[in-house]
Amino acid sequence: MKSKIGVISPSSTLTQIIQKIVDERNLDFVICQASQEDALDVAWKLIHKGIAVIISRGNTAQMLRSQLDIPIVEVQHTFFDCHIAYQKAWRISKKIAFLATSEGYMKILNKSKPFLEDALIFPINPLLGTEATESKLDELLSLGIEVAIGGLSLERAVTKRHIQYVMTTADHDSVNDAINAALHLLKLEQEKSRKSLELQSRYELTRAILNCVSEGIISVDYNGIVTNMNGEAGKYLEPLCCGQPIDTIIKKSYFSDVLANGEAIRGALLTIKKHSLIISIDPIKLDQQVIGAVATLQKQTEIQNIEHKMRRALAQKHYAEKTFADIIGSSPAIHSAKKLALKYASVDSTIMIVGSTGTGKELFAQSIHNASCRRHAPFVAINCAAFPPGVLESELFGYVKGAFTGALNEGKAGIFELAHSGTIFLDEISETSLDVQLKLLRVIQERKVVRIGDDKLTPVDIRIITAANRNLMELVKKGTFREDFFYRICVLKLRIPSLHERSEDIPELVRHFLKNSNLHNCDITEEALELLAAFEWRGNIRQLSNIVERLAVMCDHGIIDKQLVEEAADDISFQDDEALPGVIVQTGAKSLTEKEFIFQVLCKVNGNREKAAKYLGISTTTLWRKMKRFMEADPHCFDLVRYKK
Repeated sequence: MKSKIGVISPSSTLTQIIQKIVDERNLDFVICQASQEDALDVAWKLIHKGIAVIISRGNTAQMLRSQLDIPIVEVQHTFFDCHIAYQKAWRISKKIAFLATSEGYMKILNKSKPFLEDALIFPINPLLGTEATESKLDELLSLGIEVAIGGLSLERAVTKRHIQYVMTTADHDSVNDAINAALHLLKLEQEKSRKSLELQSRYELTRAILNCVSEGIISVDYNGIVTNMNGEAGKYLEPLCCGQPIDTIIKKSYFSDVLANGEAIRGALLTIKKHSLIISIDPIKLDQQVIGAVATLQKQTEIQNIEHKMRRALAQKHYAEKTFADIIGSSPAIHSAKKLALKYASVDSTIMIVGSTGTGKELFAQSIHNASCRRHAPFVAINCAAFPPGVLESELFGYVKGAFTGALNEGKAGIFELAHSGTIFLDEISETSLDVQLKLLRVIQERKVVRIGDDKLTPVDIRIITAANRNLMELVKKGTFREDFFYRICVLKLRIPSLHERSEDIPELVRHFLKNSNLHNCDITEEALELLAAFEWRGNIRQLSNIVERLAVMCDHGIIDKQLVEEAADDISFQDDEALPGVIVQTGAKSLTEKEFIFQVLCKVNGNREKAAKYLGISTTTLWRKMKRFMEADPHCFDLVRYKK
């Protein structure tokens, strides 16, 4: 711990005594020896190093106390100090004088005088200056004094007059008392400093809180005098300052009414200079008595901005994260779809995205949004098939308090309101009821929504993207989808290719899924990729992603091979891309089915599928696909192959 107590000793004798006691008590003090002339400079240096309490003696202590603001502890003179010094002087001469340079020393000398036979008590005040001190010392010679007793500061001046000099010592008990007093004062100083820092911290925290809020805050006492205000309030009310009456700026009787009645005012309109403000005032009460008031000030434009931010915050969970860079694949089919989608992003027309389940329709919708001029506004998506018609309507348009049983007390904003200035994505639009379609048609035409249970129109500025995995024109013919609604939502049409139309993208997609998997780090062989590319992905990219995740979980050695794919993808069918030359194979006098022919070839090559495929003139992938198709109907149809020699 850094030293906090310093000692400025006026004599070498006192220095030795203090050093010995400090060492015995294992204390960490900074001990300096200095004359009275140098003591103040030494003290400033100690204070600069962090010393909080100083111990000194006699006139040096008095001088430091008069010049410094920190506690100064004096090592008190005692009877024993005086008597010991007197005995030393008596051995030299009986013409002795005590030089009393401090009031404390003078008092103890007067009390000890009966025991200091024939000794002269000679008061000297060094604070009167060198000339006065020299004049007083000259009197010693005229009085015939041969031995003087005093502190270090007078030794040189006395000895140059050929008068013997005895330095006063310090009693050990007195030194210990001074040390104890210094330790106690240090504790008090530290506690005072701690409380001061705590109060300062609280004050700074309060100021920081007041200044970090967007509203202006101002408080007044019972007489309407400003007691505090933050920087924001200062901007609105300048040149008003703390200590001035609030009515010098705010002429209306808002504050006086609150102070007189003790009732709050909410949302009052106030114009000060060029500022249009909304003010709210609350009384400050102590024991039911009004002692002041506190007010908040807000710009009307700020409240509008806050409302906009709240809308954005409510729609945050629907924020569009994906861009065109996230659409994996370089096939002509996907390249053409991305090119057209990017073109659509530059305009604000309604888009219909069609494609099979799992092709990535929402991925394209998010990418279009993020490439459009609405990219910084909300993107709100909803799956229309996930809600019953009544619930879907409340999700789309919102409702007011008490609109129906179970409605929230505060009402709820619909996703059209949440998507204001942004994009709304209506997935599986084909699953909406005719009634909801009619209301959606009205919103698209008028760009206004009405909450359930309300009659107020709320304007909305949105771009609408819809998606469907069913043929809407077929639904129109069946009468389950409104024709006028269809033409409204299908201004621009974007078709997303299914995975079998872009099978060349499968290796790239598989590697992408493996790279971004949160599971094991796996690699995959070319044979395994070829096998995956041969499958018929009815679930499209979503199904492929799930199978890749399955492979990553099942992979034990960091490599996904062909065998693992065969095991993991046993519920996936193959595409019909190759066939044997003729379903019925003629061999001599006997006609064989395709299954029998494959079985015969496998028996001939002892079950080696690669040799069998080469013999048949097809790839091993096609051979396995055909075998798998036959085994779905008869799981044991190829079992005997394993035992054929």
